[in-house]
Amino acid sequence: MKWYSTILFLITLSLGLIEIASGLKGESMVQIIPSDVFGGLILITISAVFLRGLAIGDYEPFFYFGSTMLAIFGILHFLVLLANGLDAVIVGENWNPIDDFRVEILLVPLAIPGLTSLIKAKKILPP
Repeated sequence: MKWYSTILFLITLSLGLIEIASGLKGESMVQIIPSDVFGGLILITISAVFLRGLAIGDYEPFFYFGSTMLAIFGILHFLVLLANGLDAVIVGENWNPIDDFRVEILLVPLAIPGLTSLIKAKKILPP
């Protein structure tokens, strides 16, 4: 799973840097990646967790924690997407889900191997 931590580190770092650069520029550089400085900082923080695990020999706890953070962040953005849709239905205005879609939602499936490994490791530990 060390190679997978490296892949997640590179993906989250690059997306975080693109989000920050887009936010500072004022418009989105890539269509699906929003211009959000704070979202980019969160992705860079997640990538730092993966990098710390790769820098030291014991990478598994950092892989588990980084995957958990990535899943939570993506699920929160999915809930925001649903809340915006519900708000549009209640108010009666037009809503396009693509406008609220964030790339972090697409990263949730990439966190699943880390979460399943965490669940397996938790079952092995003594109570």
